Amino acid sequence: MKQRTRSTLLFAFLAMPIAANAATGVLPAGQREFSFIYDRMARAQALSLDRSDYQLGPYRLDQAPIASTPFDVITSVSGYQLAILSSIGESFRSSREARPIAREAIRGGVALRPMEKMFVYGNFALDEEMAKDPSYLGKKWRGLAGDVEQAFVHWQTERFDLTAGRFASFWGSERSLILGPNVALDGVGYSFRWGKITLSYRLARLDPLRYWQDSAQVVENRFFAGHRFDIHLNKHLRIGLFETVIFGGEGRQIELFYLNPLIFFHGSQVNEGANDNTFVGFDFSFKPKVGLHFYGQVMVDDMQIESKSQSDQEPDEIGLMTGCYLADIAPQWDLNLEYSRVTNWTYNQALPRNRYLFKNELISAAPGTDFDQATLKLTRWLSDRMAWSLNSAYLRQGEGNVAEDWSEPWMQVEGSYSEPFPTGVVAKTLTISLSLKGYFRNLAAFDIEAGLDRIDNFAHRAADNRSLPFVRINCSALFSTVINAE
Repeated sequence: MKQRTRSTLLFAFLAMPIAANAATGVLPAGQREFSFIYDRMARAQALSLDRSDYQLGPYRLDQAPIASTPFDVITSVSGYQLAILSSIGESFRSSREARPIAREAIRGGVALRPMEKMFVYGNFALDEEMAKDPSYLGKKWRGLAGDVEQAFVHWQTERFDLTAGRFASFWGSERSLILGPNVALDGVGYSFRWGKITLSYRLARLDPLRYWQDSAQVVENRFFAGHRFDIHLNKHLRIGLFETVIFGGEGRQIELFYLNPLIFFHGSQVNEGANDNTFVGFDFSFKPKVGLHFYGQVMVDDMQIESKSQSDQEPDEIGLMTGCYLADIAPQWDLNLEYSRVTNWTYNQALPRNRYLFKNELISAAPGTDFDQATLKLTRWLSDRMAWSLNSAYLRQGEGNVAEDWSEPWMQVEGSYSEPFPTGVVAKTLTISLSLKGYFRNLAAFDIEAGLDRIDNFAHRAADNRSLPFVRINCSALFSTVINAE
């Protein structure tokens, strides 16, 4: 009877996040300390049959189950109150045949709600991991690299949300193939809800491409734009259509037609004679009953319809992802199965400025290109602050790389051209692990994982097979308080 009572209370809390908290604002996406709350949202989504826009991240605070977590302070501020957040963390990784690595990170941030419909958030980081990254060119202080991770203003009404500044977002699943929470972009985004329909838009400035030509430095500006329409056909089924584009060039600024969320981007760039990189696709969410959630996404970078010239032999560049989340297969036990794949040459393009990258990292949450992966995760919720999981994954990774030069091998043959999937010497990795994740009171956030990687064709070397035990520990000491600025 006691176990059943706890299950009923937890179900009621997770299934009705709107009733739990009505504060204006969003829970920043992509930050390690908040990831456990987003994990709980995956469960909340499966346990609720409503028309909430779970496909749009970051999640509003009136959606996210943030109560009873160390970050509940974010929802409590108003007027002249200021929430101050900070953390000191250590990230440790150890694996056979590799030296143990420990990296420190210090973060600090603020959250405030100066007006009823306005939410402001900002945080900075001093990160040793960033300082060790060879691609990092910024300043360093005592072995730490510093940057503002997110800093944005959010305006929210019942039907309209507007966010401006530097922030991470995602469309579809958190592991979206089109827009993932792994990068925070400078720009603007908004959503407008009209009955069963939601219109969303995202515009951002990307890092420019710089190179030398004839003893002069050339700077090619780069931008990202995207729009999507979602329709909640009923409480069980949602379908979303999206389109994104990477565009830019020397001296080029934001195009007005890419600011219009009602215009077909691909048609506009063709009519304007621009050589930009457009992506289209759809995703869906289907919940036939409480506790059962099917979801998926299809993304098309390029697809050949005609076969009139040798250039039409270019392989299709597509990605797909499908999954199923089963909540409460036994009391407090959840099961998540997922499969994703992205073909070679996807996210790439003949012009380097049009690659789907921001600071050498994919704008999507895909682990790369030329891969497929199946995952299974069995989760036991110990409380609303802690869970452990049994994880397994099988990854096939080809030799394709989004940062590779656009070589067009299909133009070097006559007639039909085809590629195996994945391409080249395929590295195959089977991972089995146990993990423990959550919060210790309001004092710390932790994510601990230990397991084994069984890798065939390690580093794409044929017959180089290895078994590599590993341990990963991420732990952050947390501090928060509220001060009055009046």
